[in-house]
Amino acid sequence: MKIDGFIPFARALFLAAIVATKGATGMADINQTPVLEVTGGQSPSETYTLSVQDLRDIAVQDIVTSTIWTKGVHEFSGVPLHTLLQHLEVTGTTIEAIALNDYSVAIPLSDAEAGGPIVAFAIDGQPIPRREKGPLWIIYPFDQSPEFRTETIYSRSIWQLNRLNIVQ
Repeated sequence: MKIDGFIPFARALFLAAIVATKGATGMADINQTPVLEVTGGQSPSETYTLSVQDLRDIAVQDIVTSTIWTKGVHEFSGVPLHTLLQHLEVTGTTIEAIALNDYSVAIPLSDAEAGGPIVAFAIDGQPIPRREKGPLWIIYPFDQSPEFRTETIYSRSIWQLNRLNIVQ
């Protein structure tokens, strides 16, 4: 027996479930896709490949700040740079941060300290799209102190980050 409207409703419900499942699976895949490669340090031949989930598993810190590249104040979430390097047990003097387009900046290891920059993977709770400077962006707590609002520090805030090479 067919009840008027039930079949179209059931079909719509079924399609909605498929879309929702694909969306959830897609997000899980994004979190598991490698986004950062770390090389160098005391083991130059060793390479660490990390996904957003790997970064989340190390530690998550939020920085609420404005930037010279965005409008207003935003909440950036990411792993503190010093915590990431400690977790991987890499040491050196300089961090060569490299973007997807091979642009690179040198960040002194002394910047990688508590209260310093994070490797941000989210802005206002959402993944950072490539078109919006993602998937990773080194963010300093610019609003916290004038020492973070200098040309030098701004130049170290590399976006579309995908590699860190630790130089001895």
